[in-house]
Amino acid sequence: MKRLMHILVWSALLGVATAWAQAPEAAAGEAAATSTSLLDLIKVGGWAMWPLGGCSFGLITIAIIIAQKVNRKKLIPPAALAEIKRAAKVGDVMVMQNTAATSPSLFTNSLAVGLRQLDPEDPLGSKERIESAIAETVVREEAGLSFWINFLSLITAVSPMVGLLGTVSGMIGAFQKIGQGGMGKPELLAANIGEALITTATGLIVAIPSMFCFFLFRNQLNKLVQIAEQEFTNVLNLLLGIGGANEG
Repeated sequence: MKRLMHILVWSALLGVATAWAQAPEAAAGEAAATSTSLLDLIKVGGWAMWPLGGCSFGLITIAIIIAQKVNRKKLIPPAALAEIKRAAKVGDVMVMQNTAATSPSLFTNSLAVGLRQLDPEDPLGSKERIESAIAETVVREEAGLSFWINFLSLITAVSPMVGLLGTVSGMIGAFQKIGQGGMGKPELLAANIGEALITTATGLIVAIPSMFCFFLFRNQLNKLVQIAEQEFTNVLNLLLGIGGANEG
């Protein structure tokens, strides 16, 4: 997962840099290709390039943060899980609670809340309350992680809109030049047309990897929550002496 995120982040950086730094071909006397610097293209793109640049760096930053938070090692710590299962097998609730407290995660935080509902006098009778408390805590933990993932959805929606606004701004400038007699002078319209095209392309280049990251992380979170739910069942079955527990 971490290797995939590195590839994705660098691809996004390369895509944005390529969109900004790609040089147009110009005919001046003999046909020749003239390259334009990144700074020149940012200037041609106008004001819209600055919020789009912010969106691109926001995408990379948020993707890195989510990659560090939404992974199996963070949400379901393997060492803590193994220790909790060993304690559950012998009915040592105190060790289970201490292990959960010293290894905070979605799994351990939810389990700790559920164990508080355990009635030592009637363990099986308290199973439903334990499961209900665990489910409520999982929803809260998942919402906290979804908070970051939803920022990717925001970037996906905002980036093309900013690019479109830059396009409209460039076309307004071009029509103003035409109204001032620039119809027969294409060089006067080049800057405004360049602004329109560059901002549109940049907005899409930011939005596409952002959408990909959004669905990738959302599905990853859903999958990990399902794994956690299965592990809750295994732990409770071991603790309550119910058959069908998986110790692996």
